[in-house]
Amino acid sequence: MAGFKYQDENKQYYFDFTKAVWSTDQLTGKYTSKIHAVLNSVDFIAETDTEIVFVEYKNTDVINVVNPGAFVAKLVSDEHYQSIARKFYGSLIYILGCQKSKKYKYVYVLECNLADSVTRKSLRNKISRKLPFDLQNEPEIKTELINDFEILSIAEWNSNPAYSSFLISRV
Repeated sequence: MAGFKYQDENKQYYFDFTKAVWSTDQLTGKYTSKIHAVLNSVDFIAETDTEIVFVEYKNTDVINVVNPGAFVAKLVSDEHYQSIARKFYGSLIYILGCQKSKKYKYVYVLECNLADSVTRKSLRNKISRKLPFDLQNEPEIKTELINDFEILSIAEWNSNPAYSSFLISRV
């Protein structure tokens, strides 16, 4: 099965994963309807020939955002770092159950005029410490749990050679 084209929750952007081997935006629905558990999940997952890309998307620069400044304040909180990490862990459970054993990349697409490159780098470093990079170095762990984590703007995503075939565009 091939990938699909999805809209963000605000219905203002398309995420075009039609060139992916497989993709989904349905984990939250599956978790709430099938296991009635409080598992967090990323917004999208796309499989390429060589990797599984977990995508979390936040955008404060869309129409009708009430208080983008409040989001920026939240960005630098430990609660936010943990929330973004939990979304990866919850989604990884599903992918491991599907036996998709390619490299796992996690990309946080953050579109926020108030979060400059310095803020995004700091955010990346703090979230990275919550992800299983160090855990997978334990001798009993035989499977690589995460290969890479990065935070990109929409423009950076669209110009990145690894993701440019999965364009993010305005509706």
